[in-house]
Amino acid sequence: MNAVTSTTTASTATTTTPRASRLARRTGLAYLGIIATGIFAEFAVRGSLIVDDDPVATAENIAASPRLFGVGIGADVVMIALDVVVAIGLLGLLRHVSRRIAATATVLRLIQGAVIAVNLINLTRALGFASDAVDANGTVLAGPAQDALDAVERHALGYDTGLIAFGLSCLVVAWLLAAGRLVPRLLAYGLAATGVIYLTGSFAALFAPSASSVIEPFYAICLVVELAFAIRLVTRGLDVPTHAPTRRPVTVAA
Repeated sequence: MNAVTSTTTASTATTTTPRASRLARRTGLAYLGIIATGIFAEFAVRGSLIVDDDPVATAENIAASPRLFGVGIGADVVMIALDVVVAIGLLGLLRHVSRRIAATATVLRLIQGAVIAVNLINLTRALGFASDAVDANGTVLAGPAQDALDAVERHALGYDTGLIAFGLSCLVVAWLLAAGRLVPRLLAYGLAATGVIYLTGSFAALFAPSASSVIEPFYAICLVVELAFAIRLVTRGLDVPTHAPTRRPVTVAA
């Protein structure tokens, strides 16, 4: 009898290594932190203190709650730090699909963080202007009050400018997720839609402010998709298609 060895190949499997699972979990938790701190700073703090087109009310509110306004700035700092964690984490999770394209997504996300970080100067100026606007008798000075509102509005425009880079990053990450078959297709498409919404909203805020109110409801889609993506990272990580052949000898009688 002659032993003839043949091989068979196992079908494609899906697996996630323990190291990748830990990285995905850390990245997802940081992403959830970004969402929490961003919502707190933008809505719980600035949304409760800033009154559109009313510099006097805005200055009064900020001057009356300087600690809350400062906590909002601190939340933004934490959000930016967590964004760096997510940017680096996604690079580690996605570079096996395409190192160069994953690096592009990371750079875009870091650019967003840098723009938002520099833009925090406008919020610190707004706090100073608001404090100067309200004198010891409670009288609001029109000039410093207008300066405070102008600084807040410059911050909003700077934030939207940063979100252009973030929107592009979302599109790149969505492509990597879809190309690598790392998440369900619907989630990858949702992240692509998120990128489009951020880009559209930012360009509208910068060049067609009157259209912003039409786009604002679509940001709910971004929140749902980003939450879903973060939760997916924490609970399941990313799927990693592997094509590892399993060889087993087969003895054939001659």
